[in-house]
Amino acid sequence: DAGPRSPGTWLPGRLDPARIKALVPWGRTAAQPPPPPDVRVSASSGDAYGAMVVARPAGALALAETLVHEFQHSKLAALIHLFPLADDDRAERYYAPWRPDPRHLTGLLHGAYAFTGVAGFWRDRLAHPDHGPAAAYHFALRRTQTRLVVRTLLTSGRLTEAGHGLVSGLARTLDGWLRVPVDAAALARARTAAVLHRTEWRLRNVAPPTGPPWPAATGPLRFRAERTAWSDVRTHAFATRPARPRTPDEHLAAGDPGAALDGYTAALDREPGDPGLLAGWIVARAALTGGRAARRMLARPELLPHPHAGRIHVPAAEG
Repeated sequence: DAGPRSPGTWLPGRLDPARIKALVPWGRTAAQPPPPPDVRVSASSGDAYGAMVVARPAGALALAETLVHEFQHSKLAALIHLFPLADDDRAERYYAPWRPDPRHLTGLLHGAYAFTGVAGFWRDRLAHPDHGPAAAYHFALRRTQTRLVVRTLLTSGRLTEAGHGLVSGLARTLDGWLRVPVDAAALARARTAAVLHRTEWRLRNVAPPTGPPWPAATGPLRFRAERTAWSDVRTHAFATRPARPRTPDEHLAAGDPGAALDGYTAALDREPGDPGLLAGWIVARAALTGGRAARRMLARPELLPHPHAGRIHVPAAEG
């Protein structure tokens, strides 16, 4: 239900801070450099309800979003302790729009529940005088991504009766939120960011066939053996429209796929096989192509006969 509620009514994305039991700062001990400021690092445990560890956020709003996100995980973990929600074989085969790697079913369910809360968090701030523009983008992005995951869960055939009821409730909430109008430019950037993530995820994780016949779009995926984690910097970079676009990503965020395509092409000549650049090239090309051909490009980007596609370089894991 996306209708108006009284101030005290519960909705996904709202949290009474008094319900948080413990908040532990996450200090870095690794030799690797810290993540970019817009890459959020936090975690919670199903065995420690209401407790979470959080890396230093960029600001108060980022901290508030993280608290909502992690408490959603705590709530779902409590439910899972009480009721079996899914028949999970723990096979990591599912796409999660907020992860660099394939997920198992329980992880996918956790993400759907957490990001429904995140979408609700941003929905509550659409009319805020300071946060409204950012809220429009993040709300549009997270409602779209989460609804995709909810559809995957509902069609998996692995939810229990309780799990199906829970996920169906998420679907009803998100379907209502998809009808909430948001700024057109923010919506366009959100859709582009969502497509970029899925495209890069497939290029980095899904192994293309070695020869014809190609598998059907609905067939089981064959994953690359040499997968490693990668940082998704585009999700937050696309939150604002660049005033003076210079990079291919900035041109794409500004709604100029032609300039973006030229930039990605030049960059791929210097760095052939880079999955991030190739994902940008595919999305920009699809935006210029449009129609059914564009939908086919984006559905299975790992199959495209792009001159650089056969040389996708996925760095080997260290250590």
